[in-house]
Amino acid sequence: MRIAIAGCGITGAAAGSFLSSAGHEVTVFEQAEECRNIGAGILIQPSGQHVLKQLDLYPIVKQEAAILDGLEARLANGRQLIRLRYGSGPDSCGWGVHRGRLFGALLKRCRDSGAVIQTNSRIRSFEESSAGIRFIHDDGSQSEEFDFAIAADGSRSILRKVAGIPTHSIEYPYAALWTTSPCTSITDRLFQVIDSTKRLTGILPIGNNEASFFWGLRKTDHSACVNGSFDEWRKNVIELCPAAENFLEPFQSFDSFIFSEYRHAVMSRWHTEKLIFLGDAAHPTSPHLGQGANLGLEDAAVFSQALVATRNFADACRNYTWQRRAKLRYYQTVTRLLTPFFQSDIPLLAWGRNLALPWMPSLPLVGSMMRKTLRGEKQGWLN
Repeated sequence: MRIAIAGCGITGAAAGSFLSSAGHEVTVFEQAEECRNIGAGILIQPSGQHVLKQLDLYPIVKQEAAILDGLEARLANGRQLIRLRYGSGPDSCGWGVHRGRLFGALLKRCRDSGAVIQTNSRIRSFEESSAGIRFIHDDGSQSEEFDFAIAADGSRSILRKVAGIPTHSIEYPYAALWTTSPCTSITDRLFQVIDSTKRLTGILPIGNNEASFFWGLRKTDHSACVNGSFDEWRKNVIELCPAAENFLEPFQSFDSFIFSEYRHAVMSRWHTEKLIFLGDAAHPTSPHLGQGANLGLEDAAVFSQALVATRNFADACRNYTWQRRAKLRYYQTVTRLLTPFFQSDIPLLAWGRNLALPWMPSLPLVGSMMRKTLRGEKQGWLN
């Protein structure tokens, strides 16, 4: 089949690799002038690692990653809020990795598989017919016709907005500043410090003696923060999280920090007659569970396998929906419920969080569910 993919990110590159390797003629349209290894740190859970094995990228990415045994969160007073470990077993660990390193490996795999990548191609809409689908570019020109297309254009998906599929969307008022730097203070876990529901900071080791640092803040406070005194901000961060002192030492300004917003969208279905949505384009969430890249990798694998099994786009969409609906709805719901307890304008939620969360991992059923959720293994509320 002739297949178009909008967006050459983690999901788009993975889908291009799977489909091109299966013998399809794949063209990936990327809006940037070039595909670059940019971004900060991300978590690759065991579920995402499984997909990397299918792509023959497991050892390549693992050697560039930090091996993590779980996560730890502490309160501003130093008291431990939670220490959740992945569990025992050879594959029971997370990987902290620079997004650029993961993307670089996926991009090379995509190109080596035979997919064509067209950069500087911003897609603003699409046209469907009984014969196929065409993308419409920003300048009004149209692409050639494809048998079907994949929308993998991220959480801000333009195609999601024009597809006409009923969607419930939420723009979170909170966001984060991210950056990467050498760091030796935290090496084996995702480490966070939380002050009520207003202040959240953390360090994610990403391999090569580096870590990714994030600072949560309201979107409306971003301008005042980056235009204010960097030294005063750094002092406040270190007061909240002393482990960040080693990390922030090289910085003198916010020039190297990335501002990242959160959004949540639930689509009533993930496909039209000739277009299917995968990854963050289909189910964006806040990053608090660390599942975004993993769900996108799984989406690419499951849909590609469904197409191989059915040899028909419509049947592949139905097969994909049947396999993914319960899991995606579970992770979307849990993330949506969890986010206000860590970043919101409701300080009262912190009281309940601080009371219950320290005990939850030790409860037999609850602790097991939390670990499976962290590993990306939950397939739904009852599975």
